[in-house]
Amino acid sequence: MHPRYGRRLPLSAEQGLLVARASWTVPAVTVVLSMTLHAFSGPRAIPFFISETDHPGPQDTVFTLGLTLTGLLQMLYAWHLYHTLDAERPRMWLFSTLFGIFAAINTVLVSHLDMYDFINPHIATAMFAFGGGLVWVVLAQRALGGNAVPRGRTLRHFGFLAALTGFLVMVISFQWAAAGVDSTNLTTEAFLNQAQVGINIAAPAEYLLVAGLLTCLASFHAELLAAMEPSTNQQD
Repeated sequence: MHPRYGRRLPLSAEQGLLVARASWTVPAVTVVLSMTLHAFSGPRAIPFFISETDHPGPQDTVFTLGLTLTGLLQMLYAWHLYHTLDAERPRMWLFSTLFGIFAAINTVLVSHLDMYDFINPHIATAMFAFGGGLVWVVLAQRALGGNAVPRGRTLRHFGFLAALTGFLVMVISFQWAAAGVDSTNLTTEAFLNQAQVGINIAAPAEYLLVAGLLTCLASFHAELLAAMEPSTNQQD
């Protein structure tokens, strides 16, 4: 055991597992439900970016409330992991936790800075949320080292590769399309319509990115179970 900074959350092991499950199930349900509602309410085009569901209507409420709750849960989750799991590299473990909290804060901001009224802050906070999540996973994997449970390590490798691939494809394809559009005097929707050829690739890539990050979040469940029952470490 190594000394941790700050106070441990007053959570039992079972409550910690509930937070772990909620950290990925809440955003998964939020994304699927808001996208479904948006798809049936006359979307601008299909496929569309997840953030486009933050559009007036029930999908807006689901998106904003769901991602706000997601960010709060993920802050709790990152801090709970930090105080519960032992890492081979304690300092790196702390840095990974701070990146996790940073990503979670930006998830909350994304939910309130919609792309229709706050396009530049929205893009910045979305990149911080996605990028911070990727850095969190990389640092956490290295920090845990040999203390990582094989099942959790495998899920993180798979999730990280999926998320990184989705992130790169999303950014490159959208930038390629957006570079050919003169955004002067265009509304966000008009701009997106003109860049749709790139969004046809970028939007599915964003779905892959989010699925990969959620897989990474779910992967730490294996370490939490192992921490509850040290004798099962090798079995997991």
